[in-house]
Amino acid sequence: MLENLPLPEWALVSPDGGPVPQVSRLAGRPLLLLMFHVDCPGCIHRALPFALKLSRAYPDVQVMAIHTQPEGFNRSADFVLEALRQLSIPFPVWLDEGDTTYKRFGAEGTPHWWLTDQAGIVQKSIFGSMLNSLHRLDYGLSEMFQVPG
Repeated sequence: MLENLPLPEWALVSPDGGPVPQVSRLAGRPLLLLMFHVDCPGCIHRALPFALKLSRAYPDVQVMAIHTQPEGFNRSADFVLEALRQLSIPFPVWLDEGDTTYKRFGAEGTPHWWLTDQAGIVQKSIFGSMLNSLHRLDYGLSEMFQVPG
C-alpha cells in the first residue's frame, strides 16, 4: 500500500513521443492519478468520465492517467490515443509499457486511483470504478479542499 508514502518514480512513455515528467516534479499541487486499460469496461465507461468530471470540479488538482497493458493485451499507442480522442480526455495520459509502473505502484487491477496531497504523499489508494470507489475519491478530494460533501 502506498498510502501515507510518496508515489515511487514511474517508468512511462508518452504516446506521442513527448517528455514524461518525473513524479518528484509534480509536487506543489494535489494529484489524482488513474491507472486504466482501454479494454476495461469499468475504466472506459465509469472511471475516465469520472476523472474528467473531477478535473472540472477541482481545477487545482492535477489529473493524469496511465494506460497499462495487462498480460494478454497489447494495444498500440495509436489505438490508445484514438480511444482517448473519442472520449475527449483533456488531461495527460502516459503509457506503462511492460506493466513496470503498475507493479511498482502495487495496483490491484484497473481502474486504480491514487490521490496525493501537494507534498506528493498518497492520501488515498482506491481500486475500482463502482459507485463506492467513486464516492470515496470524491470524498477524499472534498476533504482535501474542505468542500462540504
